[in-house]
This record gives sequence, C-alpha cells and structure tokens, in this order.
Amino acid sequence: MNALKLMLSLLIILYIVSCASSQPSATESDHIKGYNMAKEFAKKDAMSHTCFGYRRYKRVGFAEYEARKYSKLLQDQNRSENFIKGFYAGYESYYREFLDLYCGP
Repeated sequence: MNALKLMLSLLIILYIVSCASSQPSATESDHIKGYNMAKEFAKKDAMSHTCFGYRRYKRVGFAEYEARKYSKLLQDQNRSENFIKGFYAGYESYYREFLDLYCGP
C-alpha cells in the first residue's frame, strides 16, 4: 500500500512540474508577442515595395534594416528588449515571406 501511495505521489509531483515548466517565461512571452506584432508591419512594407529589384529586398540584412525603422516607435512604447528582438526576428521572417508572396515567380 505504501508503494502505491509513493508511486501516486511521484506521479502527481511529475505532473505539477511538467505543467509549471511548460509555461513560457515573461521574457519568452515578450519575444513571442514582438514576433507576432511584426507580421502586420512586414506585410505593409512588403506590399509597398515595387517588385522591381525584388531580389535585392530579399538580401540578408535588408529586412533587418527595414525593421530598425520601427526602433523609435517600439522604444516610445516602452517595449522590453526581448519584445524588440522578437519584433526584429518576426519582421525579417515575415518580410521575406510576403515579398515572395507578392513578388515571387
């Protein structure tokens, strides 16, 4: 009977620990929020470019350069550093995706 109680206790503790560790931390949450916020900005910017020279816009570094124009806005909104890093990462990813969508072959 004691072995059964011990086993049940271990399972409950394991369940609690697994649930607690699956919650994103505040910094991870900020990063994800920033990443998701970037989608609309990247879409708008990708749509505003002419498709002439489209491959130039896809170059490494260009999307990051474009995302940096929102630095002041994000800082004025008192966004965390992790939010801003997430925004840049999301912007770069979405920007290329939308350029391919609107200008791709």
